[in-house]
Amino acid sequence: MPLDYQELYLEFRDYLLKQCMASTKELTQAIKSFFILKYNISHKVMCSHAESSEYLTDLLILNFRPKEVISRYTLEVLPPAINALMAVESELGGSSASSAYGVMKNVAEDFIKLLLIQCEHRVMIFTSLPYTGEINHIEKRAKILQTLYQRTPGLSSGVLLIHIEGRQVNSTQVQAIISENTFTGFLIAKDGRSITRIVNPNTQPNRNPIQSNSGA
Repeated sequence: MPLDYQELYLEFRDYLLKQCMASTKELTQAIKSFFILKYNISHKVMCSHAESSEYLTDLLILNFRPKEVISRYTLEVLPPAINALMAVESELGGSSASSAYGVMKNVAEDFIKLLLIQCEHRVMIFTSLPYTGEINHIEKRAKILQTLYQRTPGLSSGVLLIHIEGRQVNSTQVQAIISENTFTGFLIAKDGRSITRIVNPNTQPNRNPIQSNSGA
């Protein structure tokens, strides 16, 4: 059955809202935990945690174990197929960027990793900061990622974008905020020609969305 990006977004959002997180480090761990719990039975989730390590992207969900593709004694290739179900990148600011430009520069760099990897599905989790007086900056940041998708040939997966609002807690650090109203989901179409905003349950949609979507 094809993966439903909107269903995944709502499940992810609900999971994070139930967690108690006080820092970006704890949020990053919660993001890893979500994908491990959801996919680690049927697939191998590669990320930096106690039972694994990061491989190519922050999270990479595979149908094989990268360190177990060759038999120890016969050198036989073991996986009958080599496939990546999903690649996930998370860029939440932290202390590495503290301005509207700095945060988005890091987001774009990580997003390109997703575009260059061969996989069935792509998820980008990110935050952003507005320039002084900037209106609808979240939609503008999503459009930047859509443009990057459009300019990368050979893509047909579409992308789930999960934006979590951020705030500048001091001059050198950005902190993502977790609450009912700080999540925004976008779907970049498979052909890259459109981007659709997902309407959160029990909340009013933005009055100036790129395009509202209440179904998959």
